Amino acid sequence: MDSLTFIILIGFVWIVLTGISRISWFNVTNPEIGLGFAYYRTTRLNAMISKIGERGKIFWKVLWDIGIIAGLGILFTGLIVFSINIITFFLPKSSNVTPIAITPVIPGITVSFASLPYFIVAIMIGAMVHEFAHGIAAINEKVSLKSTGIFVFLLFFGAFVEPEEETILKASSRSKMRIMAAGGLANMIFAVFFLLVLLLPMGIPFLISPLYETESTGALIVNTVPGTPARQEGIRTGFVIIGIESEKGYFSIFSGSDFVTFVQAEVFINQSLIFHFNGDRDPITLITMNKAKITNKTIDNSTGFIGIATWNYNEPKFLSDIVFIRLIPYWLFYTVLYTFMVNLMLALMNLLPVPFLDGDKLLAAFLGEKNQALHKWIKYFALIVLFLNFALSFLFVGWQQI
Repeated sequence: MDSLTFIILIGFVWIVLTGISRISWFNVTNPEIGLGFAYYRTTRLNAMISKIGERGKIFWKVLWDIGIIAGLGILFTGLIVFSINIITFFLPKSSNVTPIAITPVIPGITVSFASLPYFIVAIMIGAMVHEFAHGIAAINEKVSLKSTGIFVFLLFFGAFVEPEEETILKASSRSKMRIMAAGGLANMIFAVFFLLVLLLPMGIPFLISPLYETESTGALIVNTVPGTPARQEGIRTGFVIIGIESEKGYFSIFSGSDFVTFVQAEVFINQSLIFHFNGDRDPITLITMNKAKITNKTIDNSTGFIGIATWNYNEPKFLSDIVFIRLIPYWLFYTVLYTFMVNLMLALMNLLPVPFLDGDKLLAAFLGEKNQALHKWIKYFALIVLFLNFALSFLFVGWQQI
């Protein structure tokens, strides 16, 4: 399915759901359904959030005070960085300054279909962390919760916490700042945690160790490209490469990086290779090709193209013959990676002083009622800066797909 068809299909589904929700006999108010979004409100989680917020009050207050400092720091630093970034788009290439491309999240266009499942899970985790932190901070500041719930926006799921408007308006400026900064701080803490899982040598291996061997014993094939030698010769997702035979001899493969190293150094166009797999699977011979035949682009590269994407093979301790079980460590890594990126994105972007974002409310509480004019000008300036970053990224670089 191409991106345009996908977007049209999603739009059609939301139009139908919105239309059904407006029919008088259907009479649905919870969930609340609109074009592209839906909210389901409940009070069942209020008690749990209240218990967490009421315990360790001093700890929470200190933590959210740190959040105020961090939030204001991110707010003004982000505004400065995004402003400078606009200038970098117009600098000559000889300056060696590369602008940061700011890309909106559009399923099927800027988020590939392959990445979409990881992105959806990451958004769910990031949104829950963000909103629950707001709820805990609100309870800690004696602001009542009206409701909690889940929402759907296009394809993305998340959670929300809805404080009582009257009590939050009566709260002090410091309490308001604590509540507004809590979500961004929680996302930043989670981003650091998931980054450590990615960077520490035993991060992912520790997570999979109860069910998988921690040492890689081959290159797990996670994808094959249609129209390439691998797909044509019957090599499929889930196969595990343990060795490759060429005219130079036999090369043992113990990991996905071993496979990449071999391809970059030893594989050329129209070369015959014999792939050996684990278990009782027979070897497969294939002839490498020029990647230009697939991409329809001129590629000045003598490296042969096979059409295989691999990952480290950590052998399952149970049900090792099932492809789904073999792929779980690969999926886990990318789920952790995207969860790190989304939490970092939520922490940084949501603290910009742009209307409807936490940064705008944090700035309003920080400046107070006496500085409403200054708050308004900063808000409008931030909105223009963010829009220009999106627009210039599209014009100069093009929105990148992840």
